[in-house]
Amino acid sequence: MNLKKSLFRIIGRQGRFKWGDNYLAGIYAVPSEAPKGSRICRLNSRKLVRALHLLSTPERIFAQLALYNPDVFELHEQKMLNPIPYVHPLQGHPLAAGLELLPVKGTSLIAEEIGLKHATVVVTYGDGERQRVPHPYLGDLLLYIQPQGSVPYAVNWTVKLSAMDFDEVARGSLKSLAKQKEDREKARLRHALEEAYYHSAGIRTVRVSRDLLDPVLVTNLDLLYGYHDREISLESNLLEDFAHDVGDCVAHGRPVASVALTYGKRWGRRDLFLTKIYKDIWERKLRVSLFEPILIDHPLVTDAPDVLQVYGSLFAGLPE
Repeated sequence: MNLKKSLFRIIGRQGRFKWGDNYLAGIYAVPSEAPKGSRICRLNSRKLVRALHLLSTPERIFAQLALYNPDVFELHEQKMLNPIPYVHPLQGHPLAAGLELLPVKGTSLIAEEIGLKHATVVVTYGDGERQRVPHPYLGDLLLYIQPQGSVPYAVNWTVKLSAMDFDEVARGSLKSLAKQKEDREKARLRHALEEAYYHSAGIRTVRVSRDLLDPVLVTNLDLLYGYHDREISLESNLLEDFAHDVGDCVAHGRPVASVALTYGKRWGRRDLFLTKIYKDIWERKLRVSLFEPILIDHPLVTDAPDVLQVYGSLFAGLPE
């Protein structure tokens, strides 16, 4: 990776970010920017009115989980950890007006405190002067959350495939015991840096990994997300009647596909009625279990825990 090029790219996109600007990820999900071997993904979000740039399958999975939560009003992926002290990530947002928000400490100072050699790059200025400057680290997913009736706050998700991947850099690679020890220490310090950075501003960091989530839930979230931003060009009164009939079907344990077939025969565009079913589940208007396969030609399961209760701790801020 060309550190000088990535330094200017990250600073150019995020160095002067303020709320109201279009958020730009520090790394785009394109081969020319993403780390080698990344499973890149661009995820269009109706809520955020932009595409998210995600660098791994677990990042995509957890971005979908975050966006499923109606309390999450914004999400910043590939977010720069500022090397110098800087304002709280929520500073300047209209929802945070009047709040006393702590600044972040800056990674350069934190690295010095914990004994981490901070990444740096040599920059040549216009007058020919060369200077070594800190290269920013990036976080995975920064969630901005406002529960109903509460003040907004942020939660940082650092994402891996497996919980064990937090313990060692490049854990699956063949290496000597000495290299393994070195990579474990690198991982420990890197995660300590990020946690301390956000903690300095009162922001909790949560380690999330693919193995935390129920596999059926992961499949269902991906299925529903594929429908969440589709337009439904049908009259609102017709959709209300359809949603009522679907809800009645679910309550009585009948497959909801039959309702879509009936409406499709009468009004045409059966695909839009099917889309309405999936969108209503995604928007939590039609409450069914996401821990069972969503098969609309079978009765949908309703007597199951709410996903946001089961995984509610992932969205919790620091205790006051």
